[in-house]
Amino acid sequence: MVTANVDIPTLKARHPLGDTVEASGVRLRGRGRVRQGVCSFHEEAEGSFTVYADSERWYCFGCGLGGDVLDFIRQSENLSLPEAIRRLDGGAYPAVSCPAPARLPKAAPLPPRDPSLLTAAARFYAGQLRRSPAGLAYLASRGVGLEAAVRLGLGFAPGHGLRKALASDGFDAGCLGDCGLFTERGSERFAGMVVVPDLTGGLVRWLVGRALEPDVKPRFQALPGPKPVLGLGRLGPAPPWVVMAEGVFDWLALASWGVPAVAALGTQGVERVASAVRGCPRVFLAFDNDEAGLEATERLAGLLGRRAAAVTLPQGVGDVAELACLPQGRAAFLRLLSQAARSAR
Repeated sequence: MVTANVDIPTLKARHPLGDTVEASGVRLRGRGRVRQGVCSFHEEAEGSFTVYADSERWYCFGCGLGGDVLDFIRQSENLSLPEAIRRLDGGAYPAVSCPAPARLPKAAPLPPRDPSLLTAAARFYAGQLRRSPAGLAYLASRGVGLEAAVRLGLGFAPGHGLRKALASDGFDAGCLGDCGLFTERGSERFAGMVVVPDLTGGLVRWLVGRALEPDVKPRFQALPGPKPVLGLGRLGPAPPWVVMAEGVFDWLALASWGVPAVAALGTQGVERVASAVRGCPRVFLAFDNDEAGLEATERLAGLLGRRAAAVTLPQGVGDVAELACLPQGRAAFLRLLSQAARSAR
């Protein structure tokens, strides 16, 4: 009953996420709305761990973990929720004084983004990809060919020219300042990255980028704010079945193979993800072949009930994206998908 005696919103307000993360030993870069550092939950050097000050949430684009300040403590110290509350309330992490919850100022919401502007940006990136041998070579190395790249609207951000292109399309400085495509310093957010758009109704609503060079940090960048269920808007009104994978390149592999697919973009928030596909009669779950992926598969199967069927990846293959890089990867996945469909009957 610790949760009954502790005012959780006030407790979290007294322990800002960024301060708690840094107190645990994770160094965060930047001082704006979005800060990033090296994730402590998996081996990496890129700095995929991202803290969003406006929502007081964190997400790692490398391992897919995320949540609020209590989730961070739970993951860091392998604690239950009541234990994490006691840990935070007991002075183990620095706190700030704050007024009563009724007087706490609400974080300013992100300004609504213009889908026509994001669509124009994606069109610019797509044109740049055709001129980028490095971008095309990188996608090919991940099993995504030119035909699929064009069909899916993939692009490349060279790091210059976007502002001028958008201005020439009629978007003014105010629009460009609020669109999320530029950092607080004015540089292009996706510079040096292949860019993946998420479309709904033929318009781009969200973008995520993956760095080509291994020394670029963080490895992934996304527009600040809530992430979607990637690919959902491409499925049409009533898909008879869909494959749900975990990451961006898992989805790219499936979509390039012509498989109706979505990506959860991590293993957190499975309730939201399950709700997104609630109208689909059959959902094949093809999450990563690790502990977090297997746990998410189990939770989603419980939420989706008989509509769910798990696709078991081959031993030694970490995820769908890795399978896509292997000879006959598409054929192997389709066999596994067929097996899952037969077992679900």
